[in-house]
Amino acid sequence: MKISVKKAAPDVYALNLDDTELAFDGDELKTLLVEITRILAPAADVGKSASDRARDFLRHIKNANNVGLQKFLLAADHDDVLALLKVAEDDKALLRKFHSNMSDRSHKIFVEDLAYAFREEGGETRMTAAINRLVSLAKELEDDGTLVYENVIKR
Repeated sequence: MKISVKKAAPDVYALNLDDTELAFDGDELKTLLVEITRILAPAADVGKSASDRARDFLRHIKNANNVGLQKFLLAADHDDVLALLKVAEDDKALLRKFHSNMSDRSHKIFVEDLAYAFREEGGETRMTAAINRLVSLAKELEDDGTLVYENVIKR
């Protein structure tokens, strides 16, 4: 497919997909770019807060196979998993899934650490970095076939 974009007029752009031409103003073209970037580079999820990205990621990982989720939890940094559990704290079913894929010892440690981990302000930067690392880790595990999702379209 031949794809091109050109400036057609002041603040009007023509997007050509083979023989089809679509006209966008500057803001619409920027929105399209952000949406495409979100799909192709989820770790660079432009325009969303860390907690929104984390919730999107949780909706996706909720459908992960148990063996893949266990490997994901083992491979992830402890503090990153704490950030994920913090975001998931209102989703009891998801927490049960996470906890059932941890050893009793790990579960106890995470519960204790979670009580103290987010007492300080300034967690947005820390949360953003954690979610980006977790999304990248999940993508690696997806690519090698370890992390498999049921009833979802692969990212």
